[in-house]
Amino acid sequence: MRFVKRFLAVALSVWLCCAAAGPVRAEYDMNQPQNLEAAHLFAESALLVDQDTGEVLFSKDSKIRMYPASTTKIMTLLLALESGIGLEDQVTIPAEAGDVPEGSSVVPVKPGDVVSFADLLYGFMLSSGNDGANAVAVLVDGSIEAFVAHMNRRAGEIGCEGTHYVNAHGYHNAEHYTTAQDLALISLEAMQNPDFRKIVAAPRWTMHIQRDGKAVEQEIISRNTLLQSGEKYYYPDCTGIKTGHHNKAGWCFVGSAERDGMKVICVVLKCAEEMSKWYDAARLFEYGFTRYERVTEGALIDAAWKRHYGQIQVEDADPDDSQGGSLTLNLSIGGGEEATVPVVAGSEASLNAAVDRLVTVEWARDFIAPIEEGDVMGNLTCAVDGTTLKGTLTAARSVAVKPEPTPTPAPVPTEAPREPAPDADASQPAPHRGSGLVVFVVLLLVLSASAIAVVAALKRSKRRRRRRRRPLTRRSEVQRRPQAQDRRGAVQKRR
Repeated sequence: MRFVKRFLAVALSVWLCCAAAGPVRAEYDMNQPQNLEAAHLFAESALLVDQDTGEVLFSKDSKIRMYPASTTKIMTLLLALESGIGLEDQVTIPAEAGDVPEGSSVVPVKPGDVVSFADLLYGFMLSSGNDGANAVAVLVDGSIEAFVAHMNRRAGEIGCEGTHYVNAHGYHNAEHYTTAQDLALISLEAMQNPDFRKIVAAPRWTMHIQRDGKAVEQEIISRNTLLQSGEKYYYPDCTGIKTGHHNKAGWCFVGSAERDGMKVICVVLKCAEEMSKWYDAARLFEYGFTRYERVTEGALIDAAWKRHYGQIQVEDADPDDSQGGSLTLNLSIGGGEEATVPVVAGSEASLNAAVDRLVTVEWARDFIAPIEEGDVMGNLTCAVDGTTLKGTLTAARSVAVKPEPTPTPAPVPTEAPREPAPDADASQPAPHRGSGLVVFVVLLLVLSASAIAVVAALKRSKRRRRRRRRPLTRRSEVQRRPQAQDRRGAVQKRR
């Protein structure tokens, strides 16, 4: 009996130690995070992406259909922030806030409560309150049905191909589904909004509510344990985003993390145990940070020059220019201390994103010929962490301007002007050059007057002939009338 008790005590101790340590798989080596494999994750579906570019860094069945649970509220918060309602605006909680399924997580807020829109958004997001999500839906689109249609429309705009919503909070419905890939796309879009980033990164929030004429303060603690300093699963680099859970969805998490400028987003769906999603998220984050390399400001300027500014077309170049007016620009980079920035190793997309974000160009002159070799055309500037590095762009060759068009020569007269006869009297004035024109005009006027006189005479003659005919015409009509009467009478007799 004593042996059995000792055996049970040892077994209990081992079980407690394992439970405290969590469901860590033996094959995963936390000291070698770069060796992460899909089998090391507890989630059925997972994804890790670079936050700046969306480039996939790790994937495990990321396109299969899953239930999102309360990670649905990522879209709800995004639409709330895009609605145009001011964060400081006071809003009244609608009746629909009280119409939530039994067992729902709540803020809680009650119909008739008056809060700032910011308090409502922090409250429902951190507490995962279904009542608050319904309130947001009605405040933004007038009804839950209209808001759900808005959610599906916005998902399509973002590029989601495997997502369909039927509510604003994520409570289970067989027709309410998504994928890890789509959740990553939605999160990438949402994290571009600075207010979204502030809300999802908050570990706690104090709501100020006017309820039944009284001021009520309500402390909200984020369900994202990775944000809670002092907690077992605290992850200091975590910056958000949202947890989720119900029996069909399992334990879910969409997370973001940043370390030394490296920013990643992970999606973990359908873990069997709550702690498993924290392990998976941390493993994905650590793996992601091993995928980056650091490049200098000079390397970014050089990449910008090669990508955008190595060759420029010159206007008004000579048509006979050997390179068709295309001008190569030389780059010289100034000295000084250079900062570095992280980019995904071997990723052109990540490098280009850093270039677009950090390198600017200022042109010194227009690209209009003529241009001389060595002319300074502009400067590239890269600013990182308070340091600034410049590169100068100069013309690699001269480009001549197109020649001016040759003026058309004046027409040569076919006959030289006649000189006066040698014996002509020089004292007599020369004939005026306009005299011929005057004679022509006088003749034209005389002919016009004659034509008008002839036409008038013809009209008068025609009128006189008409007057002579009128009596004869009237007499003929008088004679025809009795004849016509006689014909009508004859027709009537025949009838």
